[in-house]
Amino acid sequence: MHFELSAVVMEERARFVWGTDGLWPGPIEFDDSRLLDYPLHIEFRNQRVSGLPFSILRDFIEENEDVQIDAGATSHKDVMDLLMIGCQRTTIDIFAKDKEIALGHAVTERVMVRIKLPSEVSLTYITDTLTPRLLEVKQFGPHSAVLISQRKGDLSFVMDRLPAILRQSFTWWLAPDEGHMVSLRSDDHIAGWVLDGARILGD
Repeated sequence: MHFELSAVVMEERARFVWGTDGLWPGPIEFDDSRLLDYPLHIEFRNQRVSGLPFSILRDFIEENEDVQIDAGATSHKDVMDLLMIGCQRTTIDIFAKDKEIALGHAVTERVMVRIKLPSEVSLTYITDTLTPRLLEVKQFGPHSAVLISQRKGDLSFVMDRLPAILRQSFTWWLAPDEGHMVSLRSDDHIAGWVLDGARILGD
């Protein structure tokens, strides 16, 4: 699904968390035919990449085709393992080792920096932690980033306060805790939104 905002076409992805009994929120069955109608963003939580159900995941990706995976990867090997089973894009954590981020970026353009905001975001976090790290990563890492918030209001708070040079250095995917699009001062350099999958499917 695509939509037009401020003359810029952005993509909307249905966001789900992979569970043993289906996709959450839900559960939505893995073979639910409605999934075929949307590009998907699948998250794995509290699980090492090496322990993922690769066989089942490969079949799921073959069926649904346009799937990006966020498994909290911290090494370029994890990134390659996920891309080799067919996902469109995957992520590597922004606080992974510099070498791992650089190697992941060197072998593919289909890797995004993953920024998961803390449960409580402050201006100090933006100025003292996030901004310095983004300035480092933009020198050697991917040019795409997915920003994930854990508290309502935090995603727009961060995006509206990032230095312009950083807003312009990355193509952004936004996954707000609200589950729906949130208002921003500017839509520049936003590739798409990662939104509540159940709501998109109509559940």
